[in-house]
Amino acid sequence: MLWRLSLPKHIKAQGGFTLLELIIVMVILGILAVFAIPKFSGASGYSEYTYQNRLISVLRNMQIRAMQDSRTGFCHQINFVSTSSQVAFGPTTSGFATSNNIANCNTAIDFTSPEFLRTSASEMIDASVTMTAVDGTTAISGIHFNSFGSPVTSVSNCSSTCTVSFTGISTAQVCIESEGFIHAC
Repeated sequence: MLWRLSLPKHIKAQGGFTLLELIIVMVILGILAVFAIPKFSGASGYSEYTYQNRLISVLRNMQIRAMQDSRTGFCHQINFVSTSSQVAFGPTTSGFATSNNIANCNTAIDFTSPEFLRTSASEMIDASVTMTAVDGTTAISGIHFNSFGSPVTSVSNCSSTCTVSFTGISTAQVCIESEGFIHAC
Protein backbone atom coordinates (compact mmCIF):
# COMPACT_ATOMS: atom_id res chain seq x y z
CA MET A 1 0.00 0.00 0.00
CA LEU A 2 1.35 3.41 -0.98
CA TRP A 3 1.03 6.15 1.43
CA ARG A 4 0.31 9.49 -0.08
CA LEU A 5 1.01 12.58 1.83
CA SER A 6 -1.53 15.22 1.28
CA LEU A 7 -1.41 18.78 2.40
CA PRO A 8 -4.33 20.36 4.12
CA LYS A 9 -6.57 22.20 1.69
CA HIS A 10 -5.76 25.65 3.07
CA ILE A 11 -1.99 25.26 2.36
CA LYS A 12 -0.89 25.45 -1.29
CA ALA A 13 2.12 23.62 -2.58
CA GLN A 14 5.12 25.87 -3.29
CA GLY A 15 6.19 25.79 -6.90
CA GLY A 16 9.24 27.06 -8.77
CA PHE A 17 9.49 29.73 -11.40
CA THR A 18 7.65 29.30 -14.64
CA LEU A 19 9.56 29.00 -17.86
CA LEU A 20 8.24 32.39 -18.99
CA GLU A 21 9.55 34.11 -15.84
CA LEU A 22 12.99 32.55 -16.30
CA ILE A 23 13.16 33.67 -19.93
CA ILE A 24 12.19 37.25 -19.02
CA VAL A 25 14.91 37.41 -16.34
CA MET A 26 17.49 36.07 -18.79
CA VAL A 27 16.52 38.66 -21.43
CA ILE A 28 16.80 41.50 -18.89
CA LEU A 29 20.23 40.26 -17.74
CA GLY A 30 21.33 40.02 -21.38
CA ILE A 31 20.30 43.61 -22.06
CA LEU A 32 22.17 44.81 -18.96
CA ALA A 33 25.27 42.85 -19.97
CA VAL A 34 25.32 44.39 -23.44
CA PHE A 35 24.45 48.02 -22.67
CA ALA A 36 24.65 49.03 -19.03
CA ILE A 37 27.58 47.14 -17.51
CA PRO A 38 30.25 48.40 -19.98
CA LYS A 39 29.23 52.00 -19.16
CA PHE A 40 30.01 51.47 -15.48
CA SER A 41 33.05 49.22 -15.82
CA GLY A 42 35.56 51.94 -16.67
CA ALA A 43 36.20 55.59 -17.41
CA SER A 44 35.77 55.23 -21.16
CA GLY A 45 33.31 57.75 -22.48
CA TYR A 46 33.46 59.86 -19.33
CA SER A 47 37.01 61.20 -19.62
CA GLU A 48 35.95 63.65 -22.30
CA TYR A 49 33.38 65.24 -19.99
CA THR A 50 35.92 65.42 -17.17
CA TYR A 51 38.32 67.37 -19.41
CA GLN A 52 35.44 69.56 -20.59
CA ASN A 53 34.60 70.53 -16.99
CA ARG A 54 38.25 71.07 -16.11
CA LEU A 55 38.81 73.36 -19.09
CA ILE A 56 35.70 75.41 -18.27
CA SER A 57 37.04 75.89 -14.75
CA VAL A 58 40.54 76.79 -15.97
CA LEU A 59 39.25 79.29 -18.56
CA ARG A 60 36.94 80.96 -16.05
CA ASN A 61 39.79 81.17 -13.53
CA MET A 62 42.04 82.91 -16.06
CA GLN A 63 39.20 85.16 -17.21
CA ILE A 64 38.62 86.38 -13.65
CA ARG A 65 42.35 87.00 -13.21
CA ALA A 66 42.37 89.09 -16.37
CA MET A 67 39.42 91.18 -15.22
CA GLN A 68 41.05 91.84 -11.84
CA ASP A 69 44.52 92.66 -13.21
CA SER A 70 44.59 96.02 -15.01
CA ARG A 71 48.36 96.06 -15.72
CA THR A 72 49.39 96.30 -19.36
CA GLY A 73 51.78 93.85 -20.98
CA PHE A 74 50.36 90.73 -19.28
CA CYS A 75 48.75 87.86 -21.15
CA HIS A 76 46.20 85.98 -19.10
CA GLN A 77 46.11 83.00 -21.37
CA ILE A 78 45.54 79.28 -21.57
CA ASN A 79 47.54 77.41 -24.22
CA PHE A 80 46.53 74.27 -26.09
CA VAL A 81 49.03 71.67 -27.25
CA SER A 82 47.82 68.82 -29.43
CA THR A 83 50.61 66.76 -30.99
CA SER A 84 51.23 63.04 -31.34
CA SER A 85 53.33 63.01 -28.18
CA GLN A 86 51.49 65.59 -26.07
CA VAL A 87 47.89 66.69 -25.63
CA ALA A 88 47.39 69.25 -22.87
CA PHE A 89 46.05 72.63 -21.83
CA GLY A 90 47.28 75.08 -19.23
CA PRO A 91 48.70 78.52 -18.49
CA THR A 92 52.04 79.84 -19.69
CA THR A 93 53.01 80.53 -16.09
CA SER A 94 51.37 80.79 -12.72
CA GLY A 95 53.53 83.76 -11.69
CA PHE A 96 52.07 87.18 -12.36
CA ALA A 97 54.77 89.24 -10.69
CA THR A 98 55.64 92.52 -12.41
CA SER A 99 58.98 91.15 -13.65
CA ASN A 100 57.28 88.07 -15.12
CA ASN A 101 55.13 89.74 -17.79
CA ILE A 102 57.16 88.37 -20.75
CA ALA A 103 56.74 84.76 -19.54
CA ASN A 104 52.97 85.25 -19.44
CA CYS A 105 52.81 85.69 -23.21
CA ASN A 106 54.74 82.68 -24.53
CA THR A 107 53.10 79.68 -26.19
CA ALA A 108 54.35 76.88 -23.94
CA ILE A 109 52.51 75.36 -20.99
CA ASP A 110 54.04 75.65 -17.54
CA PHE A 111 53.71 72.12 -16.20
CA THR A 112 54.93 73.28 -12.78
CA SER A 113 51.82 75.42 -12.33
CA PRO A 114 49.14 74.09 -9.95
CA GLU A 115 47.27 71.02 -11.19
CA PHE A 116 43.89 72.75 -10.97
CA LEU A 117 45.07 75.06 -13.77
CA ARG A 118 46.35 72.46 -16.24
CA THR A 119 46.54 68.87 -17.41
CA SER A 120 49.77 66.90 -17.38
CA ALA A 121 51.72 66.38 -20.62
CA SER A 122 50.51 62.81 -21.26
CA GLU A 123 47.29 62.65 -19.26
CA MET A 124 44.91 62.89 -22.21
CA ILE A 125 46.98 60.57 -24.39
CA ASP A 126 46.84 57.95 -21.62
CA ALA A 127 43.04 58.35 -21.60
CA SER A 128 42.90 58.08 -25.44
CA VAL A 129 41.42 61.56 -25.75
CA THR A 130 42.33 64.06 -28.47
CA MET A 131 41.78 67.82 -28.31
CA THR A 132 41.14 70.36 -31.04
CA ALA A 133 40.78 74.11 -30.52
CA VAL A 134 39.33 76.32 -33.25
CA ASP A 135 38.22 79.90 -33.72
CA GLY A 136 35.42 79.36 -36.20
CA THR A 137 37.25 76.98 -38.53
CA THR A 138 40.85 78.09 -37.90
CA ALA A 139 43.01 76.15 -35.44
CA ILE A 140 44.26 78.12 -32.44
CA SER A 141 47.03 77.43 -29.93
CA GLY A 142 45.63 79.44 -27.05
CA ILE A 143 43.11 81.93 -25.73
CA HIS A 144 43.89 84.94 -23.60
CA PHE A 145 41.46 87.35 -21.99
CA ASN A 146 41.43 91.13 -21.98
CA SER A 147 40.50 93.26 -18.96
CA PHE A 148 36.80 93.01 -19.89
CA GLY A 149 36.91 89.19 -19.77
CA SER A 150 36.53 88.88 -23.54
CA PRO A 151 38.56 86.18 -25.28
CA VAL A 152 41.30 87.04 -27.75
CA THR A 153 43.07 84.50 -29.99
CA SER A 154 45.78 84.75 -32.61
CA VAL A 155 42.99 84.79 -35.21
CA SER A 156 40.35 87.11 -33.71
CA ASN A 157 38.37 87.57 -30.55
CA CYS A 158 36.19 84.48 -30.98
CA SER A 159 33.76 86.40 -33.17
CA SER A 160 32.34 83.15 -34.48
CA THR A 161 32.63 81.24 -31.16
CA CYS A 162 35.82 79.49 -30.20
CA THR A 163 35.36 75.78 -29.62
CA VAL A 164 37.57 73.25 -27.87
CA SER A 165 36.60 69.63 -28.54
CA PHE A 166 37.65 66.56 -26.57
CA THR A 167 37.20 63.38 -28.57
CA GLY A 168 37.53 59.80 -27.39
CA ILE A 169 34.65 57.34 -27.30
CA SER A 170 32.34 60.35 -27.19
CA THR A 171 32.87 64.05 -27.88
CA ALA A 172 32.53 66.91 -25.39
CA GLN A 173 32.96 70.56 -26.32
CA VAL A 174 33.64 73.87 -24.61
CA CYS A 175 32.41 77.05 -26.31
CA ILE A 176 33.85 80.50 -25.65
CA GLU A 177 31.59 83.26 -26.93
CA SER A 178 32.92 86.64 -28.10
CA GLU A 179 31.40 88.36 -25.04
CA GLY A 180 33.31 86.03 -22.70
CA PHE A 181 30.59 83.48 -21.87
CA ILE A 182 32.28 80.09 -21.36
CA HIS A 183 30.04 77.03 -21.42
CA ALA A 184 29.65 73.39 -22.38
CA CYS A 185 28.15 73.04 -25.83
